[in-house]
Amino acid sequence: MNIVIIEDEDLAAESLEKLLLKSEHSINIIKRLESVAESIAWFKSNTCDLIFSDIHLGDGESFEIFEALKIDIPIIFTTAFDKYAIKSFQFFAIDYLLKPYEKEKLNNAILKYTNYNFSIENQSKKLEDLLVQLNSTNENKIDQERFLVSRGEQLISINSNEIAYFMAQDKYLFLFTISGESYLYEGTISNLEDRLSDKDFFKINRKYIVRHNAIKNIFKYSQNRLKIELQPTSNSTEVILVSSRNINAFKNWLNY
Repeated sequence: MNIVIIEDEDLAAESLEKLLLKSEHSINIIKRLESVAESIAWFKSNTCDLIFSDIHLGDGESFEIFEALKIDIPIIFTTAFDKYAIKSFQFFAIDYLLKPYEKEKLNNAILKYTNYNFSIENQSKKLEDLLVQLNSTNENKIDQERFLVSRGEQLISINSNEIAYFMAQDKYLFLFTISGESYLYEGTISNLEDRLSDKDFFKINRKYIVRHNAIKNIFKYSQNRLKIELQPTSNSTEVILVSSRNINAFKNWLNY
């Protein structure tokens, strides 16, 4: 089967690709798309058998793609947030995977595609089953208290209350502590969203998840965005911006 992946985070895309290629199914990944705009342009003249799509993209939500083009290709949505489950079933969703990906659940999702038979009745039943599963997940959610990090050959367990922020850089993810130490963390920004306290941490863009007391200054920036200065600082020289689609949620979080 020919598969297209819609995912803007390199580590998450690579993780999904590896699991797909190791699965028992015959899979050909023909394209990876990274934004709403790129996806709309590509699907206007191309198609595939199955889509794996993250929901949060740099320039919007992937729902905008399917609303714009009325794509009838089966879709498996992927995200760290379960709150989008209901909306995903407005489209040709056959399953919904929460990050981090699990091999067994991924294989089961592909198996659903091979047995795919779309009908209103089927969609309603799948949505009902999914909501039961998600409610159970929410009731049992516990914020992660410790994070295993590395520096060279050394492994260290960091308590969550010592973390200032996470920063994705190239293909790596770094954890910065309040005391100014930095460590390599094995994971992705997307996977972290469901493990951290919503009260203490916020994903300001696809590269940063920050703790409220790590924010030193906030400035107004061009095009309805905000510029953030963090403490401690990192070795990165890039301007840290709150993405425009996250500004209202960010302000509400600061007022919590």
